[in-house]
Amino acid sequence: MKSNLYKIQLKEKDSISDVATDLGIDVKVLIDFHNSNSQPHEWIRKDLTIAPWVKELIIPDTAENLRKIKNLRESKDVVQLVQTEVKARYKIVQKIDMQISGSSMIDSETEIIWNHSKTKKENVFYSDIKQESHQIKYIKSIYRQFAEYMQKLNKPLEHLILELFDEGKVKALSNQNEVKEIWSSLKKELKPEMGNTPEEKNMIEGGDKDFSNTLPLINNNVLYKLFFNDLFYQYSELDIFVDLEQQEYISQIFAAEKVMLSKKRKVKKEGDLVRIKLYYESDPKKNGRLKEIYNTKLKDFLQEDYSYSLTWSIEYLFEIRQGKMLSCHSKIKEQASSKYCHLTEHTIELI
Repeated sequence: MKSNLYKIQLKEKDSISDVATDLGIDVKVLIDFHNSNSQPHEWIRKDLTIAPWVKELIIPDTAENLRKIKNLRESKDVVQLVQTEVKARYKIVQKIDMQISGSSMIDSETEIIWNHSKTKKENVFYSDIKQESHQIKYIKSIYRQFAEYMQKLNKPLEHLILELFDEGKVKALSNQNEVKEIWSSLKKELKPEMGNTPEEKNMIEGGDKDFSNTLPLINNNVLYKLFFNDLFYQYSELDIFVDLEQQEYISQIFAAEKVMLSKKRKVKKEGDLVRIKLYYESDPKKNGRLKEIYNTKLKDFLQEDYSYSLTWSIEYLFEIRQGKMLSCHSKIKEQASSKYCHLTEHTIELI
């Protein structure tokens, strides 16, 4: 048993349920944590009794901190959302539509199932993501073969172990070597199918870069940004939109150009749940380069003046006590003009 664990003294008449209620944690969490950090003769039994010689329980944090979090959670004026250990399955639906001059050029729907396990080791949270399935539900027939080929190229991302910041964002990729090895094996597997075209060479070179240093790829991907957003804070300004720092977004229209977005957040407490809304909008004063690109490359083709805009709305629903995401809905609309726009929509649901 580790010597640096937090403990609470058991009073003579205390039940396991009484201790859990006092600390504001689930009985199961208390049992699992105590039993996993103690000897078998000290374990809490299935009937919630414990041996008479056990005078203290091992707990996830100091009793003072746990009671403080409990009081904040029960407050109507404050939301304390903290990371916890979580095991869950999520269904993700991704829809993409690109329209040019009224015609839908890319129209697709993909369904992904993730098994997600978040654990804490030495005060650091790690997320283990395993892709259970990835199905292209719909795509224009002319793009299906290409989409299925690209899906195969993303095999190295089917299992990721991610180190997280306290607020929830991804800090590091812990199984980078595994990702790189899977990519090396995949290249050998695909070699007989590939030709020697510039496009194929670019895909291989891109894979070599992305799967030898995968963190930038993860941090720039919308799905991972949604799933691992910085949301674990103490919120005291509820039911109003609060202005936050500007954020960069990688344009889907202008060949990976960076777009500066203003950002607002609204938090609403609904009993044991919290609803977090985020709203982003392009800043016309800080995206002048996009107009230059449009006038040079797109204006003559579209026969229309530049009128860029980008809006991004996200809504999360979390269970406060468990720190578990129940759902997320995201919608991004980016347009260079009324004749050229790109739509991306994600729905993430606990299953």
